[in-house]
Amino acid sequence: MTNSTKNMSELQQKALRHLSPVMTRVTNLVVKKAHGAKFWTVDDEEYIDFVSGVAVNALGHTHPEVVKAITDQANSLIHLGLNYGYYESVVNLAEKLAEITPGELDTVFFSNSGAEAIDGAIKLARAATRRPALIAFEGSFHGRTIGATTLTASSAKYKKHYEPLMGGVYHIPYPYTLQLGRGMSEQEAAAYSLDRLQKLFELQVDPTQVAAIIIEPFMGEGGYVPAPAAFLQELRRITEKHGILLVFDEVQTGFGRTGKMFAAEHAEVTPDILVLAKALSSGMPLGAIVAKRELHEKWPVAGHGSTFGGNPVSCAAALASIHVIEREQLVERSAALGSQIVERLKQEIGHLTTVSQIRGTGLMIGVEFRDENGDPGTKLVAAIREETLKNKLLVTSCGVYGQTIRLMLPLNIAEEDLNKGLTILEKAIVKVATV
Repeated sequence: MTNSTKNMSELQQKALRHLSPVMTRVTNLVVKKAHGAKFWTVDDEEYIDFVSGVAVNALGHTHPEVVKAITDQANSLIHLGLNYGYYESVVNLAEKLAEITPGELDTVFFSNSGAEAIDGAIKLARAATRRPALIAFEGSFHGRTIGATTLTASSAKYKKHYEPLMGGVYHIPYPYTLQLGRGMSEQEAAAYSLDRLQKLFELQVDPTQVAAIIIEPFMGEGGYVPAPAAFLQELRRITEKHGILLVFDEVQTGFGRTGKMFAAEHAEVTPDILVLAKALSSGMPLGAIVAKRELHEKWPVAGHGSTFGGNPVSCAAALASIHVIEREQLVERSAALGSQIVERLKQEIGHLTTVSQIRGTGLMIGVEFRDENGDPGTKLVAAIREETLKNKLLVTSCGVYGQTIRLMLPLNIAEEDLNKGLTILEKAIVKVATV
């Protein structure tokens, strides 16, 4: 046994003794360092990373400008607390988000994570409207705090042990054609979802009691599925008609992932509340609730707070990350590169009968599988992930049944790493999913 193998084994044993087993364990790798779209284990094995910290590392691992921003900020101020004073990084980041987010969203509350920001958005919506009810979507994933867990409907396992959850939450189908019914068109799926919303208003909760409708404009964990633009536009019309707030969860879609800075821009719809995290700060913990000033002013002073929200170091990392995305035109690259990848995958694996659909907007790309009986390809996807990992490529899945491989590449991924990783993925799919 080499020293590096021994070190890996020892660390794994410590982890098994001291880290809670509640966390889903995707691999048992012990990672020593990472840069760009690659990481290395303690035994110096090199892997290509198509997960990017679950869409967090939009600039890849350890981007030098982000690292410098973190180091410089840490040398001057690590923590103060926004209750006790302003500091440059948080104020400048709030101003920057007001500049780049859709419409006239100009005021920000910072939190530590996406789930925490979702819970804050729930509180803001209820406080501002003085209404109790919330509507979310089947297949949605919004996080693991109690409020976010209640909204989540991508798997019963997320709720199984925590009843009773938060009251006043209703769910309607997301316009996901493959999940609603084979042969259903995008327009039919949208119409079905809107009809279910109308039935909900008629039979279960009057719209005058609804504080907010919360949606991922591009579904993440539930399957990597975009909501049709016309559907989001109609949802905007309905919410305005009834005085309901429209909340977009862009925790996974924000900052260029879909080929626009924010997915809302594809439909030209501005939500009342925009929830951000993940790629916001390139790996540092940070979430944000962005809305118009007049809406934030309906939130009573001391009605919400956060000890670490808007941490100086996290905000400095976010500013550096946004600067690189804009300077290097990575949003535009995401749109162009994503189209090329989808076309390549269609050519290389689209002929396989087990491939249900290859879809993507920008670098938010999903490959959905079915088995020989036409059922969700859960086992196929698990085998594909295992095969790619053997060949030093990390990928992950999504979908209610784990039937979809999702790609979350850095927006600035080097072409060499991209091509090598895609080749590994394509070979694994052909090997595993050919029936």
